Amino acid sequence: MPKNGHQIHKTDLDTPCLVIEKNALEFNLKVMRQHGQDTQVNIRPHVKTHKCSQLAKLQMKYGAIGISAAKVSEAEGLIHAGIKNILITSPVVTPTKINRLMACFADAPETLVVVDNEKNLYDLNTAGQSIQTKINVLIDLDPGLGRTGIKPQIALNFAKKIMQFPWLNLKGIQCYAGNLQHIFSFEERKKRSLTVMEMASSVVRQLKESGIPWDILTGTGTGTYDIDVDASAITEIQPGSYTVMDVEYGAIGSKTESSSFTTFKPAMTLLTTVISSNRKEHVTVDSGTKSIYVDIQTKPRIISHQGLHYDWGGFGDEHGKITAENNYELPKNGTVLEMIVPHCDPTINLYDKFYIVENDVVTDIWEIDLRGKSQ
Repeated sequence: MPKNGHQIHKTDLDTPCLVIEKNALEFNLKVMRQHGQDTQVNIRPHVKTHKCSQLAKLQMKYGAIGISAAKVSEAEGLIHAGIKNILITSPVVTPTKINRLMACFADAPETLVVVDNEKNLYDLNTAGQSIQTKINVLIDLDPGLGRTGIKPQIALNFAKKIMQFPWLNLKGIQCYAGNLQHIFSFEERKKRSLTVMEMASSVVRQLKESGIPWDILTGTGTGTYDIDVDASAITEIQPGSYTVMDVEYGAIGSKTESSSFTTFKPAMTLLTTVISSNRKEHVTVDSGTKSIYVDIQTKPRIISHQGLHYDWGGFGDEHGKITAENNYELPKNGTVLEMIVPHCDPTINLYDKFYIVENDVVTDIWEIDLRGKSQ
């Protein structure tokens, strides 16, 4: 965007910062839209990745039927931004949260929320009656991870209990196997994920055979976006990281490449600046653990310079360590390096804004307005 009549090159930005190449982002959105059209499966992307209502609106423009959110506070921010048809993918159980959830339903009655325990059914039914609005619920199925959800063996009886509550509206099933998204082998990931989603599909068939209405079977992340659409009862998927990508996702096998995943482009990068170069063996940059989420197994990948490697290196909250391979020179003070981050979701949550660039020139700034919304 112009500054005093002049364009700003991305390397002139104050660092550390996150930049999104708009053309790459739109490429990713188009690919996912086409995938939904080709498979006749709806896309309800997850906002927990990018935490940005402006990007969520763009996803809706590119064919998403709604948005998934992990927390009530994220849903509140989306509704405030004018986005409706939100699925809250974690159970909402405390009185404070349920009160906030009811405010969401008051403004956006098509909101959905998952449930996995009987006490929660009573509480949500009472809350729905208090605002004279039916609460749309999905049964949360445990895919075997043990994080949230009920076992499939009791799902039918749980559904029958839901049907007894006049202020609850059962809409279907959620089954999200987050633990399978980064399995390196595509074939192994496919085998395990389809086993889970066919289990969920069998629960849907039980509901149908028992005369219990359902509309939705939802789940799936970026790692299984092109796998779970083959499950027999799937109606929608919830990918998130496909928008911007990261090192972790780029390193898994895909349908077309056994050791990489390049279907979606790494649209987001992090810029960092060399601030100290007094040692022969390394230089120091201005991005540490407060700037880049620490992943034990995966490090940022520098794409602006060959032969350079980033490590947190015990340098602490504010600083990172850059080393060079043999025959490559270390960068000098003031040099800006560009990196793909290891894990996009928690790294994005450390920043206030995205700088949107086209041809390396800043054209816009998008607030990461849902960052820090962990409630």
